Order: sequence, then structure tokens, then C-alpha cells
Amino acid sequence: MTRPMVAAADLDQYRWVGDELADGAVAGYFREFRAANPGELFGGLVRHTKLPPEEMNPALRRFFAEGSAVPDWVDAEAVRRGQRFFNRLVAHHFSALYLASLPSSYAAAKGVQVLRMTGRLQTDTQRRLNETAQLLMAVAGPGTLDPGGSGIDRILHVRLMHAAVRWMIESDPSVLRVKHISPPQTETAQLLWSTSWGVPVNQEDLAGTWLTFTSVVYDAFDASGVDCTDDDIADHMHMWRLVAHYLGLDPHLVPLTRTEADDLRRRIFGRQQVPCAAGRAMTEALVAQAHHHLPKVIWPLLPTAFRHFLGDRVANIVDLPPTNWSRAIFPVMTAMSRIMTAGADRHRLRAKFDAFVGRRLMDGILREMRHGTRPAFSIPTHLAETAAR
Repeated sequence: MTRPMVAAADLDQYRWVGDELADGAVAGYFREFRAANPGELFGGLVRHTKLPPEEMNPALRRFFAEGSAVPDWVDAEAVRRGQRFFNRLVAHHFSALYLASLPSSYAAAKGVQVLRMTGRLQTDTQRRLNETAQLLMAVAGPGTLDPGGSGIDRILHVRLMHAAVRWMIESDPSVLRVKHISPPQTETAQLLWSTSWGVPVNQEDLAGTWLTFTSVVYDAFDASGVDCTDDDIADHMHMWRLVAHYLGLDPHLVPLTRTEADDLRRRIFGRQQVPCAAGRAMTEALVAQAHHHLPKVIWPLLPTAFRHFLGDRVANIVDLPPTNWSRAIFPVMTAMSRIMTAGADRHRLRAKFDAFVGRRLMDGILREMRHGTRPAFSIPTHLAETAAR
């Protein structure tokens, strides 16, 4: 089943659309508890625990009740198959995330301004990586997207965090708001938002981010030789369609097939990916994190790896180094990946073993990166401290 393409004029309009349900909940929350410490309020709002009863005002109760409603189109078994597909190839998913998804999103010059404003680049990169990885592990766990599942609660808190960021950027008096300006090409300490960029974390940017977890990942799998079927991708997309529902993404912006996803990705990325200082700095910090956590012997492979998965157009936008001698290694690595992943979906015991090993490997890496603690979704204090002014 295919649908008509979203028109360019509609994409322009979606830049002015946030999330009415979540925005209403956040506005009501801060209106009622405005006298309290804003940092503590934001911490409670986006933490992965239940809010205390005294902070569950009517707007938040409505958000959690309506936001957790199960759509009538969901195919629960397809969602479970999509989760199993993720778990079977979990290490490959995280490689695609690091080498393709994140730098692709950093190349979107307007959307990346939100990331710049909500965290200082080098100090914030590891926290952001941990949070993204933790979300992926949560939504792909067995049963986590069943009605009342823990993954749904996690997604709803991310949705609230998006609304909280919108509220702060639009309400914070320390943010300089201008009518028309291109994304800055040089770094500045000034918190800046142009009204010509739309609302922060708008529907087009949210759709673009969703595509980095679907369309971009599938292209990375193709480039790395990962063996997967059209049915695998269809199930994984159905799982992410459900995630999009709980994130508050307009269903008209959620592709139903890989072909639709690839088309929407070309159109959104084609209009949003342009050079800017924030995108270059975020990518520089991402590479620095790889240098910090990987042995030095791997470092020479990184420029070629990024360009292999991203392509030169996006790699040049975020100012990644050129390929080097290591490009001769990648055909061999691709062939090995194809051999190692071939037919795993047809062998249940092997698929379970791969999922078991892969998830525990990633859990171990995440524990090491966060020094044994689970990262909490948080709003950086340099914005939160000004929210009650």
C-alpha cells in the first residue's frame, strides 16, 4: 500500500506544528507549579518514574491517558517480529546509529540548533548517546510495546521532553529571537532561535529524526552487507510506526513502506541538510567520543567508515575528514558481515543466541560509558534555570 507524497508546501506548514497534547500538558504543568524550582520540575517531568500524585495535574493525566491509547491499526505480532529483528542485529543497529543516523541528523541545519541550545556540545554528546541507546533498547525489549509496557512510558516521557524543550526555547528570555536568519556558520555563546525556522522540535524535524532510525539504518545495512529480508524491514517499520504514534508524530508524515520512507527522507534531507557551525561541532564531538572509547588502532578506520555509510554529500556538510587507505578494507568487512548475518532469521536458536549476546554486549558498553548508572533523561540546567523568569 502506498500513499500520495507529502507536498513541499505541507512540509513547510509542518515546521510550524508542535504537539498540541504534549504542549498543553507542559504548559499546564509549569503554569501550576511555576513557583517551584524549575530544575527540579523539569527533572520530575522527564524522569522515567511516575510523577508524584501532587504533580499529576489534569493536563498531565489527560496526556498520559490519551497518549498511551493503542491505535486500532497495530499488528502486535508484527511489532514483536520487528523487536526480534532489532535484537538479532543489535550491534549492527548501533553501528548504523553512530556512523549514519546521528551525523545525518546533525547535517539538518535548522533542527540541530535545538540540540546545540539544549546541551553544550562536547560535554553533552555522551549523555545524548546514552539516552538514545537506552531508548532503543527499551522499545525493542520483549513486550515493552504491549499495552501498558515500559517502552510506551519511556516514549511518552521523551515526548514530554520535546514539549518541555519547545516551551523553554519559546519562553526563555535569554534566547534571542529574530525573524529571518540562516543557521550560523560560526559558533556563538548566544542562545539564538529564528522564527523562520518554525517551532522547535517541529513535525518535519521529528519525521526526519524518525527516518534516521528507519530509512538511514536500512541503507547502512545495505552498505555493510547485513543480510535481512523485505519482511524484516516491513516488521521493523511497523514497530517504528507504533513508536511514532506514541511520540506524537502526525500519521500523514509516517511512511508505511521502505520506498515511501526513502522518498520522504530524500525530500526532507534535501531541503534541510546544509552546512552550519552547530552540525560541524556536534559531529566533531561524536568523532571525539569514538576516539575516547575505541582503541587507537581503530581510529584510522573512522573517516572511511563514516563516509562509507553517509556518502560524501552528507559527510562534507558535517566536515568529516576524507577517506584514506582503509577504504580497501571495507569490501572485505562487508563480505564478512554478509556471511555472519546470512540466514539468521531462518534459524531460531541462532537468532536467539545473537540477540542474547548482542543485547548483553550493548548493555555492557552502556554501563561502562555511564560508569554503572542508568542515564536519566534530563533538561540541561543552563536552560532550565531561566525557565521561571
